[in-house]
Amino acid sequence: MNAKFNASIDADDYYEWAIHKIDSSRIEDFTATLPILYRIDSNETVVSKPELDEVIRLTSLVAERHSNSKYLDGSYLLLGKARLFKGDFINASEVFKYVNSNHKSEEYQNKALIWLMRTYLESNDLNKADEVSKAVVNLDLSKKDKADFFEIKAAYHQQKGELALAAVFLEEALKTMKKSTRKARAHFIVGQLYADLQRGSLARTNWKAVVKNKPTYDLEFNAGIELLMLGSGLGDNANANFQKMLEDRKNVDLKDKIYFKMAEAKAQQGKYTSAIKDYSTSIQLATNKTQKAGAYLQIAEIYYSKLQQYEMASKYYDSTLFNMNERSLNFKEISEKANSLADFVKYRNVLHMEDSLQNLAAMNPLALESKVEKMLKAEEAEKLKQIKEAEELAKEQENKSTSGNSGSSNPNSWFFYDQVSLTRSRTAFIRNWGQRPLEDDWRRRDKEIGSISFKIEKGIVGQDDVEVDEEAAAKEKEQARKMAELETQKQAMLSKIPDTPQKLAQSKRRQEEAYYQLGKIYRLQFNEIDNAQKTFTTLLQKFPNTDYEQEVLYFLALMADNKNSNPYRSALISKFPLSTYARQLKRGSVEINADTESNAERDYAVLYAEFKNGNVAAALEKAEKGLYDYTGTSLEDKFAMLRIMLLAKTDKTTNYRIALMDFMRSYPSSNLLPQVSGMLSTLSKNK
Repeated sequence: MNAKFNASIDADDYYEWAIHKIDSSRIEDFTATLPILYRIDSNETVVSKPELDEVIRLTSLVAERHSNSKYLDGSYLLLGKARLFKGDFINASEVFKYVNSNHKSEEYQNKALIWLMRTYLESNDLNKADEVSKAVVNLDLSKKDKADFFEIKAAYHQQKGELALAAVFLEEALKTMKKSTRKARAHFIVGQLYADLQRGSLARTNWKAVVKNKPTYDLEFNAGIELLMLGSGLGDNANANFQKMLEDRKNVDLKDKIYFKMAEAKAQQGKYTSAIKDYSTSIQLATNKTQKAGAYLQIAEIYYSKLQQYEMASKYYDSTLFNMNERSLNFKEISEKANSLADFVKYRNVLHMEDSLQNLAAMNPLALESKVEKMLKAEEAEKLKQIKEAEELAKEQENKSTSGNSGSSNPNSWFFYDQVSLTRSRTAFIRNWGQRPLEDDWRRRDKEIGSISFKIEKGIVGQDDVEVDEEAAAKEKEQARKMAELETQKQAMLSKIPDTPQKLAQSKRRQEEAYYQLGKIYRLQFNEIDNAQKTFTTLLQKFPNTDYEQEVLYFLALMADNKNSNPYRSALISKFPLSTYARQLKRGSVEINADTESNAERDYAVLYAEFKNGNVAAALEKAEKGLYDYTGTSLEDKFAMLRIMLLAKTDKTTNYRIALMDFMRSYPSSNLLPQVSGMLSTLSKNK
């Protein structure tokens, strides 16, 4: 009994307290669909490290001193959970495997498997998590274990982006959950999942169920807002209800969330400018990074998806990542999008800059200096305009944030709490009255305050004139500084102008690279086919001998309406028949049969004989023909390898290097790859 009533009970208490501390320190992100299970983050669980360490110590004591105790299974399970929440996934999984394999209690074996599945999910090993899931689904589980299993199963599908399955399994978990905050949260998430799936009636049912299951105030409040948006639609009724919520004193700490939902409603109506303003107000009012990240993300999505203003989107995605938890489900996706946008903005700016510089290079020197000066002044004016707009927006948001609070006083509005006003008034007093001690009848001391003698005594006579002179001097100094700064900027701009053939060639090379990169981003990152096609065709028109011609023709061929017959496909195959891209296109349209393989073997044997006999020119011609004719056969990589070995015997070093690199890209699973890699390494060393 000592094991049960000492170490075991204490370990249970420490574990419950550890989980409570972790949950209490966490801020729910209601700006997005909540995670069914929060990912275990060592930065978050550090708050409960002392308790988890104590759980590990106490459960280890039970195992050492009471090896025959009937409470041993529970202690081992608790040990595994403690290791899991400390982020020690490897040791946690070993403990759960041990309990499942070595302990007699079927109940604890089942629990161990369920927690093993959770461990694999946390370590992103989704395949193993699925394997364990298939083993658990057929077990006879208790109600509590069913709730745990189906909740983890739902989290597994949410992590994979399978929202419908996540909703179904979480509903299964709800069937065996007792009325609790956990159940209220699960109902809220099911509602969110169904809303994402455009299943409004099912979302409504679950959001209504939130209030019946001991929700936190935040859960109840957000469920109410979601129901409000469903019930009122997106018209005037919704706006009126939002205004009432803003004016309600008990919602003073929730205004950031109300403005967020107001913005969401406006965005759904297509009122994007107004939505951005409300999201910005939400950011200003937010007291935690989670809320800010959600609002920044929504603004970024509007600029990206709706307005196609990629430079603005890039800035807001960066702000999102700065405020976002790296363990968030969509952190990686947002990070990749932010990187793509940063690259897009960089290359688009390069394109515009080089185009402007080339136009400037064509101007005469006098007109050039004047033009550059005008450009710089216009740029400065635009910056000042943006600053003014930002200040006006901040003022508007401040007015919004204080609206609805007329009944409550703001202590900072009292004159003596305003340090700026206080300092100004103190300075004005000294100018008029001088430094005076705080005493009765200070106005009547010795002299008449307004008299000239008093002013002479205090050194105030002529002070106004001095100040005017100083102000004029300061203005003149500032004007000189601005002129010098403008001249520095002008010279910097002039130094960038491609005014020699060499500089012009470098400028055009940067443009060529920018067109190529922008085309790829449009196609691969943004999936904007029209813009990708326009960008790639412009590249080919402006730079007909571009180094990127093969790849650009390949992209254009794949984007064409008729993929099997289009001018880009024809040009690629006729101009670059041996390229990776030409062979890739051919693979998709060539049918390989036994006769083709037989012919390939026959021609390869002839080719190899030519190679052994030292007939390099004839063998190289046959190798290139075979590589093209037998694309897609099992001998394709051997034809490519023999071609490489023949090129090594010629003086075509560039072609040899290209062939080696082409092999590395085209045949990553070939057993000849190590040999080719070694040849490329040797070539690089001898370069």
